[in-house]
Amino acid sequence: MTNCFEDLQFVEDPDGIPIKRARATYGNYELSVILEEPKTLYEAAILLEGHFVQLPGIHQKENDIIPGLTPENVTGIMRKLQSITGMSTCMIEKLFSLQT
Repeated sequence: MTNCFEDLQFVEDPDGIPIKRARATYGNYELSVILEEPKTLYEAAILLEGHFVQLPGIHQKENDIIPGLTPENVTGIMRKLQSITGMSTCMIEKLFSLQT
């Protein structure tokens, strides 16, 4: 269950691109968080049914991507998504995980 940044499970890109990715689901919304090496700040996007969406109180500018995030900023977004969806917990989905 992901309630804060520390609960996210980042995975390496399988194609060797220097990016770590994590995703968390809140109802119908999905939060995607990435860290591009060697950057130290994260980027996030919110998707609804596979499409980028912008939500009031989360997005500050007219941009689907939210750049320059600290782990605390990401936790804030996660808590807002929990509030919007009425869900106190969410499921983690690992991007690029293979079913065996």
